[in-house]
Amino acid sequence: MFRPYTFREELMDLRIFEYLDPLVPVDFFSFSFDIPYGKEIQKGSLFRKEPALPDMTSFLGEEKFADMSLAWNEEGVLGHLVTNKPFEESSFPHYWEGDSVEVFLDTRDSKTAGFATKFCHHFVFLAHEVQGVQGVEVTHFRSDDSHPLCDAEGLQVKTSYEGQGYVLDFFIPSSCLYGYDPTSCSKMGFTYRCNRPKKPSQHFTVSSKYFEILQHPKLWASVKMVQP
Repeated sequence: MFRPYTFREELMDLRIFEYLDPLVPVDFFSFSFDIPYGKEIQKGSLFRKEPALPDMTSFLGEEKFADMSLAWNEEGVLGHLVTNKPFEESSFPHYWEGDSVEVFLDTRDSKTAGFATKFCHHFVFLAHEVQGVQGVEVTHFRSDDSHPLCDAEGLQVKTSYEGQGYVLDFFIPSSCLYGYDPTSCSKMGFTYRCNRPKKPSQHFTVSSKYFEILQHPKLWASVKMVQP
């Protein structure tokens, strides 16, 4: 026999929502993009021919101040970041407090794990070198499913200061990408966070305002490596 809710029961049900993560429009979709094949970075010429990754800031309610482009080859992953804000300062180890970009990659594009597996990576690239550091892997794993962090000397970063902004090019070699094998797995999980001093960051497909990005690889975009 049907029994209507009492006011107290309805109130208890409403309180349940206080413990749920907030939802933004981007949470309702999965995203997949093609990224081009490129031989090497030559003063950004590769990326001037290719469109940047889509702007997701309107879905996340954020201010846009940067464009990111991505490419791949057998030797690794290439990235190109263009900002419309001048360089202010970089910081390390508190890299999120200065001009920097964080790159998250899953070489197997797993959408089932609710945590960072050994195929997930978290790289940081600073707009300016600090204490001898400009590119570094800072991935944090569960102890039972991890890979050794890469040698920072293998990461390549170049920054140029142009007009009202700066351009940051980076290259992540395959030796720094556990499980990277484009011939057997042509997709990767990918997202990024672009930081600036004293103002909110810009995100791609998942916001750190609502989630711990590294621990939610299923929310990252899928990028398909287009064959040459």
